[in-house]
Amino acid sequence: MTENPALSPEARFKRDGYLQIESLTTAEDIGRIRSLLDPLFDRFESIGPNAIDIGGPQERGAPPRQPEINEAIHFEPALRRTEAFERCRDLARRILGVPVGYVFDHAIYKPPHNNTPTAWHQDEAYNKQPIPLRSVHFWIPLQPVNVENGCMQFVPGSQLEGLLPHHVVHKRPGGPTTHSVGATIATKAFDASRAVACPLPLGGATAHHPLTLHYTGPNQSDGYRRAWIIHFAAFGFFRFRLHPKCVAKRLRALVSAH
Repeated sequence: MTENPALSPEARFKRDGYLQIESLTTAEDIGRIRSLLDPLFDRFESIGPNAIDIGGPQERGAPPRQPEINEAIHFEPALRRTEAFERCRDLARRILGVPVGYVFDHAIYKPPHNNTPTAWHQDEAYNKQPIPLRSVHFWIPLQPVNVENGCMQFVPGSQLEGLLPHHVVHKRPGGPTTHSVGATIATKAFDASRAVACPLPLGGATAHHPLTLHYTGPNQSDGYRRAWIIHFAAFGFFRFRLHPKCVAKRLRALVSAH
């Protein structure tokens, strides 16, 4: 795709459904993020249900294929004070044109020579709320990334085509008892030949719309492929707490519980 340098990031995001950001933050800031996340993965087995294997069930005693820690900020609040966090929040505000707030984050550490891709999907398909997501999702690699070690790939313009049908790939084992924590889903209802890979240097990132189709391939390199993902949404949690459809859903749940 030929890039038009005259287009603002907001215009490119609206057109393509994603941004490839060559320089989001500094190497020092990435080092700070690593210093906060690495120890969490060192104690992955003791994190509890927030630590899951999105690669699916594995043989008993085998290490996770795609270890993921959800809501890493809950365990390391200092992640909020990183330059990457601040810059992502500022860019999300520009893209959405309204005040934004943090709503979710997770970190994924793909082991070396790992034959487990993250299947094509739209983040909106995971949404359990009665209203669509209005958010920007940032993917921040903690080392340079390319196709070999599993950089992000997108289908440009797919955010304009609506939510596609998804299917369950496998259940996700998580927590100390390895019970299922949700499921990994994927879609095949699109033309993968339209995909664009987004290699990045250290300090780069991508940002995408909740409906943008995306994928990361298996990590075929000799080192871990580490990534931290942050979601910023219009009006933060307040939109979900105060929207009439969300309030009605909570009320129905209360009534049915009694």
